Amino acid sequence: MLPLLANRFLIALPPIWLVAAGAGIAALLVGAVWLAFTRSASRGAAELRESLHEGFLGPMAWLLVSLSAVAVALTPLVPLGQIGRSLVRLVTAGEEIRTIEVPADAEQMPLELDLRPQEIASFGMQADRRLVIRTQQPIEGFALVKVPDVELTAGEPWEWLRSEGETSPFLGARASLEITNPTGEPAQLTIRSTLVPEYPQVAILPWTVLVVLAILAGFAAVRLGLPRIAAVAAVTTKEAVAQPVFVVAMVVGAVALVTFIVIPYNTFGEDVKMLKDSGLTLVKVLSLLVVVWTASVSVADEIEGRTALTVLSKPVNRVQFVVGKYLGLAAAVLLLVLVLGTVLMATTSLKVVYDAREAAKTEPLWRDCADEMITVVPGLVLSLLEAILLAAVSVAVSTRLGLVPNLIICFTVYTLGHLVPLVVQSSVGKFAIVRFVGQLFATVLPVLDHFTIEAAVVGGVAVPWGYLAWATAYAGLYSTVAILVALVLFQDRDLA
Repeated sequence: MLPLLANRFLIALPPIWLVAAGAGIAALLVGAVWLAFTRSASRGAAELRESLHEGFLGPMAWLLVSLSAVAVALTPLVPLGQIGRSLVRLVTAGEEIRTIEVPADAEQMPLELDLRPQEIASFGMQADRRLVIRTQQPIEGFALVKVPDVELTAGEPWEWLRSEGETSPFLGARASLEITNPTGEPAQLTIRSTLVPEYPQVAILPWTVLVVLAILAGFAAVRLGLPRIAAVAAVTTKEAVAQPVFVVAMVVGAVALVTFIVIPYNTFGEDVKMLKDSGLTLVKVLSLLVVVWTASVSVADEIEGRTALTVLSKPVNRVQFVVGKYLGLAAAVLLLVLVLGTVLMATTSLKVVYDAREAAKTEPLWRDCADEMITVVPGLVLSLLEAILLAAVSVAVSTRLGLVPNLIICFTVYTLGHLVPLVVQSSVGKFAIVRFVGQLFATVLPVLDHFTIEAAVVGGVAVPWGYLAWATAYAGLYSTVAILVALVLFQDRDLA
């Protein structure tokens, strides 16, 4: 039973391998640039060498190394041929046009197209003479041709589209035609085909590479462009990662997400959606807990313990101190979301196979696991944005208050922020004071409902990229306002 179960779970491994391999490729690229850059004697090279041992980059490096090891371990278990062909076609996808001359009175003239039927998204033909074209030749074991011959009228195009759900006009590993020209005159046949990857899910790999490179490029830009802010941020991130609450959140979150695979939700075949809903909620709550706790310890305790006064006695002003603290918190929560998000994507892929086995469904393909896994990514992005926004609020509160008041205020903001649309809607048509309170809440509090897509996940509705862009802009704008408030509150704070 155990070997059979293990073989079934092999279907879920290719999507996990794509993420791990993307992280490994990004690690190799960054490592090559790192070695080339740090061999120089410049000040920037020295800064980058030092940053590997502190703050964000050290844990990030361990994460990339771990994912690279996973990719190497899973390589013998994944269909590299399918993935490789789809990756190549991902780059070379597009329309191909071919024109051939059909001799007069040609009868069943064979024509090899050198196209894989699985990669054809559309296929069209047009001729200047009447032609009869057979697209499916009989295969041994099949007595009948699956689709009728195509009769082309002079000047009139014929087209097949996969998106319309029609039966593919081709059989076998390669597309081929048999052309008959009954007109007694030579004919020109133009063939148009649009090729796409057989498994478009392989785009997970290059996207992972780009995301990792973008994160590390942002870190390098802050480290080299804003060294004082980066120094404060590095210390803050190091403190956050060293906090027991961070380690506990990471371990408990990872164990819980893995446990979700075998938990029966009794949803009549919708357990995968429930896992994604529960997983996203867990990642969000743990991220918020780490952010608020770390902000209180890192900012409020330093102010109360006079540590901030020592830091500000160095060439670091109050603006750099607050912004550095905020960026350090954002880096810490980014690390947590990257780790737990990777675990959640892996468990989602595995849950598809497990759920199919438990519900006696048709055995899924690895592309089905990848499709379900991809739907988790927008939720992780929005959870990160919500945590970063509340990090700014927590930093602002921590400039004046301690741990317990900060926890109470931040989780009050979290609760009311999710109720803002309901409060505003309920105040319509009420007394003026009720409408005023509703509008005040909508103006002052962040509308955190923008970052909640659990209903979309459960309903199977795709989250558009435009929505993520607007949510990012909203989180950035509100975070900027919150940090400005933090600067105002901290500017005249007596540290002595």
